[in-house]
Amino acid sequence: MPKIAILGATGFLGSPIADAFELAGWEIVSFSRTKSASSTRQVVLADLFEEESLKRAILLSRPNVVLSTAWDTEHGKFWTNESNIDYQNATLRFAELSFQAGVETFIGLGTMSEYGASPGFCDANVTPLIITDIYSKSKIETGLELKKIGEAYGRQTHWARVFQAFGPNEKSERFVPGLITKLQKGTEFSIRTPNFEMDWIHTADVASAIVFMLENRLNHFVDIGTGIGTTVKELSELICEEFELDSNLLDYSGQIPGHERKAVVDKRSQLLSLGWRPTESLRNRIKSLR
Repeated sequence: MPKIAILGATGFLGSPIADAFELAGWEIVSFSRTKSASSTRQVVLADLFEEESLKRAILLSRPNVVLSTAWDTEHGKFWTNESNIDYQNATLRFAELSFQAGVETFIGLGTMSEYGASPGFCDANVTPLIITDIYSKSKIETGLELKKIGEAYGRQTHWARVFQAFGPNEKSERFVPGLITKLQKGTEFSIRTPNFEMDWIHTADVASAIVFMLENRLNHFVDIGTGIGTTVKELSELICEEFELDSNLLDYSGQIPGHERKAVVDKRSQLLSLGWRPTESLRNRIKSLR
């Protein structure tokens, strides 16, 4: 049975990724700073910023694959936090340590923000990378350097650029849970970018795509999205329908004039052209949040 070690296996993305690999027949090892009494999986103590703990964890568990989800996600601040550089350096060092210990594949998580503010339809093979802040800069550089490290060791690497993820256990400050919570309280919810068309992807589908990416040995850079664009306004109204919320509480009065942006995975990109598709519609995924 192949074994994957996941740093952050209990997090927003890490938890569904672990579930998907387990369903696919993989043995899961959780690298964590603390041991959870409720965890049913093997937990090995490890901290991204403590090199010796990473070495011990890798040597103890001997995984075939290592996947790191760790990054600064402090709401509203991660775009400009200098900590992005710390995560960049630590992630690359983690990859080196993994390969030195015999790991076959290292997976890191990128972001659609690497393509800039409004890239349109995105394909990792042709869409240019655009630095807009320290977050996108550090992610871009990490993805590029990870590829070089893998080539130097003769090992497989993947940099999965995740588009607009949503799902269970999402931070309350993020768009989808924030909208639901406010409208359930009968409070207006301000939407400044109603015409921003994004590729909304449920975390279970992110996880499914990453399993597909690994098991089909896709190239290093992989766009993780559905290929379907939905505007913020369309998504908001869909949430109101499925949760039976008052759409009149959606406040567009503060919208940015002419703010029409698009960031959607191109259906000709690697993942989608090879046949991967989400297992449920966006409507059904929203309904499952109830």
